[in-house]
Amino acid sequence: MATAFWCKRKYRGALRASPFSRVNRIGVVGQNHDVMTYYVVYVFQMAHLSGNINLISSGVQYALFFVFTSIVFFFIDKTGRRPLLIYGAVGMGICQFVVGGVLGSYGSYVPGGVGGNENVIIQVSGGPSHVVIAFSYLLIIVYAFTLAPVAWVYAAEVWSLETRATGMAWASVANWIFNFSLGLFVPPAFHNISYKTFIIFGVLCFGAAIQAFLFYPETARKSLEEIEVLFSRGGPRPWNTRPGHSLLDSKIAQVEDLQRKGGPSGAKFGNIAQSEGLKG
Repeated sequence: MATAFWCKRKYRGALRASPFSRVNRIGVVGQNHDVMTYYVVYVFQMAHLSGNINLISSGVQYALFFVFTSIVFFFIDKTGRRPLLIYGAVGMGICQFVVGGVLGSYGSYVPGGVGGNENVIIQVSGGPSHVVIAFSYLLIIVYAFTLAPVAWVYAAEVWSLETRATGMAWASVANWIFNFSLGLFVPPAFHNISYKTFIIFGVLCFGAAIQAFLFYPETARKSLEEIEVLFSRGGPRPWNTRPGHSLLDSKIAQVEDLQRKGGPSGAKFGNIAQSEGLKG
């Protein structure tokens, strides 16, 4: 019965958390990230780059992605999941608004498309083009620094051991289905609504930040049993949760403190407390 309850809780929790990790990474973050990675050549065409310079400039993003995704490894558990989810989405939304705003304010319509590319119908030059390029790179940095790694971590943490393999398999399937859909969506969007595409993605990013703040508790440095409580009815409000403060860690600390005090009674009580801690 306990196992049935645990699996039920975990599937329910996954229904809450996986949409964030996948819909925000794919539907929102993926839309923001993929528009820059899959079609950054188009974006840089809008910024008046062409030829080999465009190709080399678009390749820089992958180096940035590698570097900043590697850096986050050292502090992801200290910072926690929620700040990376929330501020990452906000940062990406700002970048999208800036790119869309600059293209909309300073862009010139190009009949027939830039360089014959009918999907790229507006172009900026001079200072505005530099802004578009800079914030395109900044979006990649923000994504690599925050949501790119934490989305996969968070999606894995909300599943029980029994359901994690199935849950992450579905997450991966959803990831590539949405990526495929976005690959088909972005070029027509550039052609039909041009700079407004970036505005839509920016709005989705801020919606993702609000969703993360309201519905997704902090899971960093917490045991599976404690994550169960976080997603249960009557659990703490997500915005009141913090990294760490694990009940298991506090019990272990109490046991170690009693053992340091020494003495037969302390050792005996330490053994009892350790046994109770393992049970809890």
